[in-house]
Amino acid sequence: MRHDRLVLILLRRELIAGLRAMRRRDLAWIGLGGGALLAYATADIVLALHAAAPKLRDDQLLWTLGLPLTLAVLGALTGNAVARLCLERAFAPFLKALPLAPGQRRHMAGRATLAIFAPVGVLVAVLVGFACAIIGKPLPAAWGLGAAILFALGFGTAALWRLRRPRRLLDEAASETAPVGRPWLRGLDRARPRWLSSWAWKLPGGHLRPSWKLGAAGLVMAAAAVLGAWASLAGRTAGPAAVAGLAGGILVFMLSLRCQPLGSPVLRTAPIGFTRVWLRLVQLPLQLSLAFFLLPAGAAFAAEPSAWAVPVAGGVWLLVLNGAYAVFGAYFLNAPFVAMMSFASALAYASYETLEYGRTVLLGLAALVFFLWHRARQRYRNG
Repeated sequence: MRHDRLVLILLRRELIAGLRAMRRRDLAWIGLGGGALLAYATADIVLALHAAAPKLRDDQLLWTLGLPLTLAVLGALTGNAVARLCLERAFAPFLKALPLAPGQRRHMAGRATLAIFAPVGVLVAVLVGFACAIIGKPLPAAWGLGAAILFALGFGTAALWRLRRPRRLLDEAASETAPVGRPWLRGLDRARPRWLSSWAWKLPGGHLRPSWKLGAAGLVMAAAAVLGAWASLAGRTAGPAAVAGLAGGILVFMLSLRCQPLGSPVLRTAPIGFTRVWLRLVQLPLQLSLAFFLLPAGAAFAAEPSAWAVPVAGGVWLLVLNGAYAVFGAYFLNAPFVAMMSFASALAYASYETLEYGRTVLLGLAALVFFLWHRARQRYRNG
C-alpha cells in the first residue's frame, strides 16, 4: 500500500476538523469580517501603489536588489515552515505502527511540501504581476514569473535543508528525555503550577539543552542589542537603543512564548482558571524579554540622561505589546507561527491606518485583542 499522500490527507482532515469545530457564528465573523477587511486593505494598497507609481517604477535598487532579496527570504521562511509542518505529520506518534522507513516518511513530507508550494507560488506570481501592472511597469507577467522563480529558489532551498536533516524517531527521542546537566530554569519556572513553560517547550524539568539554534539566536540578539547601544552612545541620543530594546524585547517574547498547555485536558479539568494558567505561561517569556530590554535601555539612559522618558516609554510599550501578543498566542494555541504572522499583520495595519485616521484606530486593535481573549477563555472552559 502506498502512503505518498498520507501527509496531505492528514493536513486536509485537520483543516476540516478545525472548521467543523468552530461555530457558525465564528465562521460568519471570519468570512464576512475578514473578507470585508481584505477588500478594504486591497483597495487601500492599490491606491497607495497608484500614488507612488512614478517613484516605484524608476527605483532601480528596489527592482535589482530589494525585491529579489525580499522574495528569496520570504520563500526561505515559508519553505522552512511548510516543510517542518509536513515533517511533524509524517513522523507523528500515531503513525509509528506503520511499516515506513525514515526515507519514506521524508518522501511523504516532501510531496506534501511540493503540493502546498504550487498554489503559494502561483499566488506570489499573481500578486507581483498585479502590482507591476498597477504601477505601469513594463512586462508585468514577466516580473510575476521572475518573482515566482525567486520565491521558489528560497522556498526549495529551505525546504530541502529541512527535509534532509536527520529526524530522530520516537524511540531515539524517548531515550534522550532524561535530564542532562543542571536545570537552568530552576529559579524562573518553579512558580505554581510548576514547570509550565518547560512543559510548553517540552523540556524535562527545566533542563535546557544547548543547541546551535539557541546559540545562533542568542548571538544575533546580542549583536542587535550591542549595535543599538553603540549607536546611542556614539550619537549621544537615546532613540536607537530604545528602539533596539523594544524590537528585540518583543521578538524574544514572541519566540519564547508557547501556549500549547492551554489546550491540555489535564489543565482544563483541574481546579485552576484560565487567567492563572495564561499568566503563568507568560511569566518566563516576559522575564526573558525584560532581561533583553535592560541593556539597550540602560545604554539609552546613559547616552542621554535628560531623555529618560524615552526608555521608560519603550518599557511601557514593550509590556503592552507583549500582553497583546500573549493573547494572540493563546488564541492560536498550537500554531505559534500563525500567531506571529497574525500579530505582525494586525500591528502593521493598525500602524498604517493610524497615520491616516489617528490614534482612534488603536481602539479597533484593542477590541480585536479583547475578542481573541474572550474566545480563548471560552475554549479553555468549554473545549
